[in-house]
Amino acid sequence: MRAVCPDCTSTHTRKKGIRRDKQRWVCNECRRQFTAPIDYEEETQFPKILLFDVETSFYHFVGWGTYKQFIQHYQITEHQYIISWAAKWLYDDNVMSDIVTPKETLARDDSRIITSIWKLLDEADIVIAHNGDRFDIRKLNARFILNNMNPPSPYKSIDTLKIARKEFAFSSNKQDFLTKTFGLAEKLKTDFQLWVDCMNGDKDALNDMLNYNQRDVVGLEQVYLKLRPYIKNHPNLGVLMDDSVCPTCGSKNLKPSDATYFTSSNEFPVYRCGGCHSPFIRSKTGLGTNKTELRSVAR
Repeated sequence: MRAVCPDCTSTHTRKKGIRRDKQRWVCNECRRQFTAPIDYEEETQFPKILLFDVETSFYHFVGWGTYKQFIQHYQITEHQYIISWAAKWLYDDNVMSDIVTPKETLARDDSRIITSIWKLLDEADIVIAHNGDRFDIRKLNARFILNNMNPPSPYKSIDTLKIARKEFAFSSNKQDFLTKTFGLAEKLKTDFQLWVDCMNGDKDALNDMLNYNQRDVVGLEQVYLKLRPYIKNHPNLGVLMDDSVCPTCGSKNLKPSDATYFTSSNEFPVYRCGGCHSPFIRSKTGLGTNKTELRSVAR
């Protein structure tokens, strides 16, 4: 069953989840969210795509001055821990989050909240974060192993910071700059003191940090959707869904174009998705099989 969008009558819709006896949907064309009766016979399951962000504490160091110097590991008096995390499933309005209590932050104990984020990562097929490959994922992995936790189930990673750096020449690749440039959900204003107050167990500061963290995830989703058509190595959703869909967004609204893509030995038809507008090569069969007698070969 494909639900029909009540606004634009498009059939290019996708499941978001189950709410009581209704199935939640989102329209790929007009972005309208709506509900329809559940079809338990439907065979295609949309991948679990998780957007997330973590906020960490400071390290505490000792040193011999304020000049530029290399900090050795034995100069660390207090190690970093996770203050909070926020996450959401792609297209879902619900933002999930967790944060240390005043007692936990004074004890630098993040074991409870990293357990809750572990469960989401374990469920996800794809995770998305800004600077996630270099920071968020590695930081969480460090906290997992230090708390004697097993690694979550394998997932693919999309790092929007890497995409911004690789595919564009923006004045800045920071999420705050990208959201402002594109007119998306901007980060909330914070300062150094907020982290100090959180680490001192200030309950109001912890609430402000959680709001800041949650807002980051909302902006992250919007940045990802804006950059998505330009992601050349996006995990193939067609493989995950086992269906003939757009490999980038999972839409079945696939439109052939007049363009072709050339390799050193063949020519392939190019399609464009009517949902996310990503161009892609759909056919594994080349167009130029019988057109060329001689082809370049590696020497």
